[in-house]
Amino acid sequence: MSYIPFRSGFTGPAAKIGGSTDYHIDLKARSNLPIAEQVKAFDTLVKQYQSHGREVEFSNANVSGMRWNPAASFDDKVKLYNQAVSAHSHSMHPGWNSLDFYVPFKGKDRFAKGAVEGASIYAPGIPGGKIRRASGGGYGYYSEVLDPKGQVTFKVGHGDISRPEEKAELDVPQLEQQSLPVESNQSNENALANSMLQMYLMGLGVSKQKQETPTDRMKTQLLGQILAPKGNPLIARYLSEESPYSFLET
Repeated sequence: MSYIPFRSGFTGPAAKIGGSTDYHIDLKARSNLPIAEQVKAFDTLVKQYQSHGREVEFSNANVSGMRWNPAASFDDKVKLYNQAVSAHSHSMHPGWNSLDFYVPFKGKDRFAKGAVEGASIYAPGIPGGKIRRASGGGYGYYSEVLDPKGQVTFKVGHGDISRPEEKAELDVPQLEQQSLPVESNQSNENALANSMLQMYLMGLGVSKQKQETPTDRMKTQLLGQILAPKGNPLIARYLSEESPYSFLET
């Protein structure tokens, strides 16, 4: 599965994010989603934050101060991910794995003034699915990520309720599949012409006979019929001129 990051609100003070700690972000992933997919989705978000010069720093006990490194090995990512989930023991939700983190600017930590205030919050959109947004329930401004079947797969919350996004719901576009370029008919015709030319040079042109045989004449006529419609002056010249290999002797 692939994921597309969508901005879904901004970090804010506790009074505007449903309580809890100022300027932090809460991400939830459905616990029955394969761990590889949970890690991939989180990786996508971290890379998006990095594109804005920010890093992801965990805050709960046992992972406080640790940062997510997209370049780390998969095993190391799984280990840290599970640690961060276990560290969210203060608020458990059956069927969900929860992560708390901050997104300070690179070179700063979450305590530095101006490092985490008003930062963009991103949700991992699933191609073909939807993102649904709302406020309340002690979760501040939040978003639910739906898969193509309509199942809520991720949630991201504790956004600033005074800074909602324009749309309450949006569709996540399908990713376009890359396909190999298809050669045009003209390209195929040129390839055929080049192939026939090589046949001429390696066959008729390198003939060790000084006198053209009836078979050679027939081949030349056949090539002329095939290649003449192409209007290729290079082909015509090779067919009309004496072979450069005519000096070869038996």
